[in-house]
Amino acid sequence: MKKLIAALTLLLAFTINANAQDKKVLSSAEQGKKEAADLTAYLGLNETQNADFARLFEQKHQTLEEALTPERKKELARVIEAKIRASLDADQTNKLEKNPELFKRLIN
Repeated sequence: MKKLIAALTLLLAFTINANAQDKKVLSSAEQGKKEAADLTAYLGLNETQNADFARLFEQKHQTLEEALTPERKKELARVIEAKIRASLDADQTNKLEKNPELFKRLIN
């Protein structure tokens, strides 16, 4: 009986481990495009702006893949925020600020 329980436990452990590895990890480019699409859908941006933001967010994710100190991450977030604000007009910036969840996700 003990062997049966041990065998079932091992089987369950390997099954859970195999399923955990099946999760798809998005590349930096895919993550950047997804975030740009979210921003475009929320603010109604044009294709050129969408492509510009996709490149910005792709670069952000490539940088975040490196081992960064908390200070560097904070500085990266500040730079991304500044670039977003510089690319949008006042009305778009105000609208984005009214959705802090999206704004925080974009800069971090």
